[in-house]
Amino acid sequence: MIEVLYPVSGFLMKIADECEDEWEMPRTGMVAGALCGASAGLLSVSDPAAACIFLGIFAGTLLSFKVDCMSHAAAALVFVLFILAGGLPVISIPAVLMCTLAAYLDEYGNDNPVIYGKSRILRLFFDYRFSLKIVIVLLAILSLAGFKTGFGPLTVILFLLFEAAYELGGRVVHQGAE
Repeated sequence: MIEVLYPVSGFLMKIADECEDEWEMPRTGMVAGALCGASAGLLSVSDPAAACIFLGIFAGTLLSFKVDCMSHAAAALVFVLFILAGGLPVISIPAVLMCTLAAYLDEYGNDNPVIYGKSRILRLFFDYRFSLKIVIVLLAILSLAGFKTGFGPLTVILFLLFEAAYELGGRVVHQGAE
């Protein structure tokens, strides 16, 4: 049942970000960010694959300097507090590192004018943050091949639901701006 938090956290992540960028509602963004951090934190203390994914997203955004507003800070703070309070399950360090690298690449490429000017394919790749999706599929395949990554087909589906809800959040924001 906790799996429902994947799309919830994706939706809230986008809402938190866009509340400041599009709607100029930083308080609402901070609330959405805190709720996103709570849902991602709860998932992370409950599931090793979720912990790898959300720690990777957290580290990747930190490394790319994309934690750049109060809603991001609220999400990060609540996420870290949940992890400190609940403790992490046993996780695969290589999986966390792979997710971190992929999240960093996605953040670096997203909205990067140098990359966007090079190719439509690169723009599409980074607009929809395919690096992390590819890594999660790869980790699930490795798990099916006998490697202990903690990922599986359900993880891929749940992450795709996270991503779909993130995109839906963006559409809600843009509908509200019209």
